Amino acid sequence: MKIAFLTRANSWHIPVRTKYFVSRGHTVYYFGTCPGSEIPIIPKGVHCIDIISKYDNKIFMLFSRMLQIRALIKKYKIDILHIISMGHAIYSIFLNVNKIVFENNGSDVLVVPERNLFYKIFYKIFYKILYLFADAVVQDSKVSQCAGIKYGAPIKNNEIIELGIDFQAFNLNIKRDVARKRLGINLDQKIIFSPRSFVPNSNIETIIKTIPIVRKMFKDIQYVFCRHYGEQDKIISDLVTQLEVQNNVKFIGFLDNELEMPFYATDADVVLSVLSSDSSPRSVYESMACGTPVIVTELPWYHGKFEKDLDLLTVPIKDSSELANNILQILNGNNTLDLDSAYQKVNKNINMVNHSKKLESLYYKIL
Repeated sequence: MKIAFLTRANSWHIPVRTKYFVSRGHTVYYFGTCPGSEIPIIPKGVHCIDIISKYDNKIFMLFSRMLQIRALIKKYKIDILHIISMGHAIYSIFLNVNKIVFENNGSDVLVVPERNLFYKIFYKIFYKILYLFADAVVQDSKVSQCAGIKYGAPIKNNEIIELGIDFQAFNLNIKRDVARKRLGINLDQKIIFSPRSFVPNSNIETIIKTIPIVRKMFKDIQYVFCRHYGEQDKIISDLVTQLEVQNNVKFIGFLDNELEMPFYATDADVVLSVLSSDSSPRSVYESMACGTPVIVTELPWYHGKFEKDLDLLTVPIKDSSELANNILQILNGNNTLDLDSAYQKVNKNINMVNHSKKLESLYYKIL
């Protein structure tokens, strides 16, 4: 089978999914748009091709990329074009390809349409048209699936398929203190790790506001932020200065998810993912796979997957006081989560190999 993934050049889907399909003997291509500086390492055997337009005009750019993608599909005789993110789905209107799979990101159907009434109406019309070109639709949670159907996604060949966790990369045997040494953090210092991007939905400001509270008990506490991308750099930097917590914060920029992230998830005492909306947070699963406690916001995504106060702790959205209280409970050992329970649930239900097999079966089904 010849499979091509179409998405952004810095998408985290690529290393996880393609590794499995290459191992199964499929020919895998990666058509990446919008190249940026934070590009993950592409697995061996994947044919990576950047779709680059010389035009600044959005209409010209669209047609330029469309022509390139059409030519590549014809040249390599692609069987399945897997389009990740509905932002790329418009290309499907112009393509001559055997089968097309759309993958909704959580933000596609959970965040953007809810910004205002115009977006909601526009997406309901626009998505319904685009979905006509899909042979199958996948997403990573029931929440996203229901939202997608509301905006026109077909019910037939509509599957919940997680990216899944690669347990060769994230597991309980990761060498410890690698991240600490890189950051110059002593063994007796506590680490709070936030792997989410600097966008409004991530509520990084809420995390920063917990530092003065937590610092009263742990003076040398270190908050480590892995900033993949985002537009809130100045807002967050100004808040750090305003609260005078510069000595307790480390911004470390891009981390490769396969080669570097496991060491940070392992060395952290607590991992935070306190978004306003979420579908299926991979960074939470990765941390659980490394045996690290996590705190998340009270959202529907974890219901039916994990048990509150057993596998993870939850806090209200944008509640820095409650978040600080939960952090202190874990650091003081007053709220001991069952980390083995969390690990077992991730290993059983969110395993990359199992979900990739499910996706492979879907491909064969629609072919």
